[in-house]
Formats: sequence, structure tokens, C-alpha cells
Amino acid sequence: MITKQDKRIWYCLAIAALAFSLFGCIAQNTEEPKPPYSENASTEANDSFNNYTDVNESEEVILTLIKFHGNSQCVSCTNLGKFANTTLHEYFQNELREGKVQYLDINAETDIQNPYVQKYHPTHASLYLLTKRSAGEDFEELAQAWYYTNDEEQYHAYLAGLLRTKLGE
Repeated sequence: MITKQDKRIWYCLAIAALAFSLFGCIAQNTEEPKPPYSENASTEANDSFNNYTDVNESEEVILTLIKFHGNSQCVSCTNLGKFANTTLHEYFQNELREGKVQYLDINAETDIQNPYVQKYHPTHASLYLLTKRSAGEDFEELAQAWYYTNDEEQYHAYLAGLLRTKLGE
């Protein structure tokens, strides 16, 4: 016979499992931002960042911001993508029109056949920057963006500055 206490234990275990699910939210913290290398990113994603080399500024660069997420998103997870998209539309209108920058929102939990999900194997809600050049591509997690998900102006300043640097502006 299942007692009320047994039901409570199972209920607590179910809540804990949900909280620690693969695409749970990433808590905000006050630690100093770390470099884009991520323990959660696939080896291929980290290796492409570590092999980054500067190239000729006149070379065409195409930037793709990719927000990976699961079915459930907290406010910070939602802001991570919403602020990235608004940064592009507010600061990079010409580049969007010319195809030099783009934004993709990918639910990695339901869109498991997506080529980016297949290639980079995201393990958590995250924002990545894919930089394509004739010499190849770089893929890096923009983990620092999480620090600004509660302040849209700071988020825009951080991301716009990073993208301008990548575009050689």
C-alpha cells in the first residue's frame, strides 16, 4: 500500500528530476565571466574556437547567432534569444539585409534532426556564434551573454561590440 509519505517522496523525486533535466535553466551568478570555452559544449565546438586564427579584414565574414533551447524556458532563457534577435534588428539592419548576420532559434529537444543540432550536440540552453570565412568556420559559445539577460541595454552593448569586432568594424 502506498502511503501519503511515499507519494510525497515520489513527488519530490519527480520535481528534482524535472529541475535537473537536460535543458534546465542556467542560474545567474556573480562570478567573473569565463572565456567562451565551455565544459558543456561538444569537443568540436571548443576545438573550433581554440583553432581560431585572424584572417584578412577584407575577407567576407558571415555571422550566425544560434540560440539552442529545450521545450521549457525560464525568463533568462527567453531573454537570451529575444535580446540577441533585437540586437541584430536594432544595430545590424544592413548586415541582416545583406545576409552577413542572421539569427536562428532552435529547439534542440524537438528538432533533433536539425543539422546544427547534429553537428554541435548542444547540451543546455545556450547562445552560440558561428563565424564563417573562406578559411573555415569558428563555433563558440557566448556564455558571457547570460550575465546580461536581466539588463537588455548591457546585453545589446556586449553583443553588438562582439559582433562588430568579428565583422572587422
